[in-house]
Amino acid sequence: MENSRADFNVESLTTRYGAATRPSPLEASFSAHQFLDDSLDRILVDITLRNSIKHLAQRSEEGTEPPSLELAGPREKIFWDPANTRVAIVTCGGLAPGLNNVVQSMVTMLHDRYQVRNIFGVPYGYYGFAHDADSKRFKFPWRRLDTRSVQNIDFEAGSFLGSARGHSNPSGIVDALVLRDVNILFTIGGDGTLAGANAIAKEIARRNLPIAVIGIPKTIDNDILWVSKSFGFETAVGKAVEAIRCGQAEARGAVNGIGLVKIMGRQSGALTANAAAAVNDIDFVLIPEVELKLEGEHGFLAVLARRVVEKGYATVAVAEGAGQNLFPDAGKETDASGNIKLKDIGRHLKEIIPAEFKRRGIETTLKYIDPSYMLRAQTTSADDSVFCASLGQNAVHAAMAGKTNMMVGYSHEQFTHVPLSIVTRGRKHFDIDSPLWLSVLGTTGQPAHF
Repeated sequence: MENSRADFNVESLTTRYGAATRPSPLEASFSAHQFLDDSLDRILVDITLRNSIKHLAQRSEEGTEPPSLELAGPREKIFWDPANTRVAIVTCGGLAPGLNNVVQSMVTMLHDRYQVRNIFGVPYGYYGFAHDADSKRFKFPWRRLDTRSVQNIDFEAGSFLGSARGHSNPSGIVDALVLRDVNILFTIGGDGTLAGANAIAKEIARRNLPIAVIGIPKTIDNDILWVSKSFGFETAVGKAVEAIRCGQAEARGAVNGIGLVKIMGRQSGALTANAAAAVNDIDFVLIPEVELKLEGEHGFLAVLARRVVEKGYATVAVAEGAGQNLFPDAGKETDASGNIKLKDIGRHLKEIIPAEFKRRGIETTLKYIDPSYMLRAQTTSADDSVFCASLGQNAVHAAMAGKTNMMVGYSHEQFTHVPLSIVTRGRKHFDIDSPLWLSVLGTTGQPAHF
């Protein structure tokens, strides 16, 4: 189904509660042209010439506009009075490099530039909203944040607020926001977190409350729609490359050695493919988007055996979500975030590969490396730090302008505003027709399909 122009309309509290009329505190240091206009400052969803011509022709015939996204950035007028604004920030789901950087960026922008003085960090994800309605006591105390309290947290890995999966109870969370007189909620997390944010925003609208909800996308797998690159992804790729090179070293140092490295990536092979593309000497890259067949002359095991005999060693990078078709009972259980619990393809290959080589009478040594949590529990690279800073700042600009039920996206190297309703329609998968995957196939020499 094609998206229409209306699908990308971002909700604003100004629709219900009046126009944004307060001059931005940024006007003292920003030029007039640096403030963006919601109607004019937009970018086409599809910027290819073929589709641009198609949409422009439709606009001429039907009087419709081609689908486009609002550009993120400061607005000349803001909706909130900074002196009376109360903000809550929460980090949810698994860890990712850059969580602290994003929080630091938001707090600094809110506190120093917009002069907001009531900023709170919610501990342990959505679990941090749990409270007793009668006593009004919260299970975990919220942390008051300012520029000083977040100083140097970008030097630390993980989330200094703490993070957790699940516990998304929209009604209870809105009760907590009302109890604390919160005007703006920032949620940092993956598709489950953003789906929760969408539900929270809907509950707020149902109660007719003036509270903004802004999502910031976080995913090591780079699988959130309308985000071409998520924060921490570049850092994780770098660490995955280090793991693959360790696997190579182990493989080269043994007779018919095999280095098997499992990389994070539940439903998307983006992280594994990008890491593999950065390594010239790699033999096989297994991702969820390509079904894995083990048996037969052209199956993975036979092709691997031939490669090892010919080359003397082999390196295999496998995404954690690859090969789920090999397990009859896969997909029947979910975790606290609603994600399907995966079968361990890494350990499965670790067991069956040596057994297959023994059956074939081929001596081998297999070294298995699983750096999963090391990839996400890292401080950011310099480029990722810059990306995190811009992401956090643009989230604050959107919130202060009165935007709500939206996520800060990143398309065509531009930060954008994306309605959560369209973000939560599904997940992005790695494109096996992309130049990157063709490059991986060219480097490895592996078949397109086993």
